[in-house]
Amino acid sequence: MSTHATTDKGHIRSQEILRTAQAILAAEGYAGLSMRSVATQLGISLSTVQHYYTNKEALVEALLIYVMDNYQAAVAQVMNAMSDKSQLERFTTIVDLILLEIRRPETFGVLAEIYALSNRLPFAARLIDAVYARERKEIFKLIYGLEPKISKSEYKLRAAMIVVQIHGLVSQLAQDNDPSLSRKQLEQAARQSFLMLATRA
Repeated sequence: MSTHATTDKGHIRSQEILRTAQAILAAEGYAGLSMRSVATQLGISLSTVQHYYTNKEALVEALLIYVMDNYQAAVAQVMNAMSDKSQLERFTTIVDLILLEIRRPETFGVLAEIYALSNRLPFAARLIDAVYARERKEIFKLIYGLEPKISKSEYKLRAAMIVVQIHGLVSQLAQDNDPSLSRKQLEQAARQSFLMLATRA
């Protein structure tokens, strides 16, 4: 987020800009997103948007961080609410939360678009790498210790595999080119795979 968003008013404005950019990116793709389109939808000047985010790349980077922060806040809320539950119960609940989150157009559309961009734009590839690294750490914290026979290094590898599968699911759903596979089937297969990676020695 821009360092300009330091006051309460500035924070509110920056969040409005990000929410608007998120809606545009999810609905119209990267080509349809511009600093001016965000300004127009919000009814503010272009210079106001540029005050918070200097260019389109900075805006998209802040947007991806915003999406990830919201997701992690939701995970933390669930974890706090389930503090009296077993680690396995917490993990399976978080898996359901992840699968629910990637159904949301605001999340799915943003991730799918940035994946597509990562093949040709270095800044998008860098953003995806940062997301992967962040998610690997979070998944590792969720699954480490579920099966005592699995080593720490093996759990790090398995966390990476779960993250790859999550993003693979997003890519598959974005392509939607196999009518024989329903979303429900893909999500069920993903859920079973995550559980196996987390618990099977």
